[in-house]
Amino acid sequence: MTQFRWLVVPLLASCLALGACGGDDDDSSSSTNAPGDGDKTELTDSFRGVTADAIKLGIVMVDYDCIASVVDFNRGDQQATYDVFVKDVNDNGGVLGRKIEPVYNTYCPIGNAEALKTCTTMTQDEEVFAVVGVFIDFSGDAQLCLSRDNETAHIGRELEQAWIDEAPPGLLLTPQIAAERRLSVLMDLVEKEKTLDGKTVAVISDDDSQRRVEDVVDPALDELDVDRGSTAVITLTDTDTSQGQTQLDSFLEKWKDEDVDTVVMVGLSIVSRTWVDKIANAIPGVQLLTDSPSSALAAAQDEQNSGETPNAYDGILTAFGKSASEEFKFLQPCIKKFEDATGEKVVAPQDLKPDANGDRAEVWIAVSDACTDMAMFKAIAEKAGPDLTNESWTEAVNGYGEIDLPAQEFASLGEGKYDAEDGFRLVEYDPKLGDGGDWSPLTEIVNTAEEG
Repeated sequence: MTQFRWLVVPLLASCLALGACGGDDDDSSSSTNAPGDGDKTELTDSFRGVTADAIKLGIVMVDYDCIASVVDFNRGDQQATYDVFVKDVNDNGGVLGRKIEPVYNTYCPIGNAEALKTCTTMTQDEEVFAVVGVFIDFSGDAQLCLSRDNETAHIGRELEQAWIDEAPPGLLLTPQIAAERRLSVLMDLVEKEKTLDGKTVAVISDDDSQRRVEDVVDPALDELDVDRGSTAVITLTDTDTSQGQTQLDSFLEKWKDEDVDTVVMVGLSIVSRTWVDKIANAIPGVQLLTDSPSSALAAAQDEQNSGETPNAYDGILTAFGKSASEEFKFLQPCIKKFEDATGEKVVAPQDLKPDANGDRAEVWIAVSDACTDMAMFKAIAEKAGPDLTNESWTEAVNGYGEIDLPAQEFASLGEGKYDAEDGFRLVEYDPKLGDGGDWSPLTEIVNTAEEG
């Protein structure tokens, strides 16, 4: 396992991990909200990418061949998977009568050159109405190229609130939860469970995530009135961790002097094995918390499968919704549509085995992503009514409320809330679950939109 992999791959693993899904409605492409009152109005060419007959929808997909050396999974034939759910929408009335016209683009997620090129292709060459799919740029530039610079609606994943705030209202949204709100949910859950009572708490983040510490963690810890250790901000570069390692060594000495026994880890990259192993070795029995569950789980499972004992991630806490096996059960309507259309059996996450190359074909996640994207797009576009424009789309998002998505118990959209996922509980990593460990629930799932 190279050092480069564990600086970059947790980011890729998190961003490529399962997109948030919701509700167990048998009709995965329907909405709990009825279309606009004018849904019988004659359809016209109402906006860029929208004609009387069709809506051009950009669908972006990761090129797994380009990252095959650093990840041990793929998503199967992603375009064929999206085709199933595009066809399902079109065969069932389309979007208020308009058919979805998909425009596919595959890009390499290393760096952001190809992501930025994809933005230009979709918005200026193809002139699509909206873009869906797993679109990765850790800087947020490519996502904002779509939504802010070219005013094109984008349903994405692994978004940060700061990016959402820079985009026009309602044009950058996600079926998941924004990083900042997940961190806030985590702090609320540990407060309710009194997890930090009597603890001395330090915080560590990468320099890109420092704002999250200042805006969310510091106020929460102040309110809890816990003893505090020093806050570490680690400087990261693409391939060299030496500066960050030196910085962490210095903070570890401080934390020992401060009797730190709990560390809140903020940011995708900071929860990689590079940093977690060092902290766990320096402070035996330390309680870790993370706001990046997908990245943490990928690293924890890699450590478990590598035979590391003890596993440094054992007992790390985060806010999470359904487990993979639970979500697979909720996704059965989507799974059935895919299997009926393709004749391909979708393997459950707990039954996945590596192929001859050591890769896992996680088709069930591709199904979840595609089914969710089409359900969310159709729901909002129908709410916008027959005169589909950026303005009517934004109005629909701002007034939506609860939204029914394929594998979530609780999800909602509204003015200023453009990350849909609401159902969370406190979980800890248990290395004994399954082949490589998994999240073990400590509390019941709650509707955090109502709680908050």
